[in-house]
Amino acid sequence: MLKYLLLFLVVLWLWHSPAIRGLLKGKKPEAAPPTRPGPKPTGNEPDQIVPCAHCGVHLPFKDAVLDIGGRVYCGDAHRTAGPRRP
Repeated sequence: MLKYLLLFLVVLWLWHSPAIRGLLKGKKPEAAPPTRPGPKPTGNEPDQIVPCAHCGVHLPFKDAVLDIGGRVYCGDAHRTAGPRRP
């Protein structure tokens, strides 16, 4: 009898799980946002030098990684860490 109760609780938990509920409703997982929106330099213009929002290192804009808010980072690790806090 206890194993049926346990099985019922597991099924109930899975039914109310957000991941399973999304699969049952046919929702697709969201795609990652693009990291470099906007036009790239064509080669005729000089490279724009921008500072990283986390560490302050200056780098060419074409090598920078942008977040959703448009802040510039030197790499994915600093984009994940977020802007430097004062």
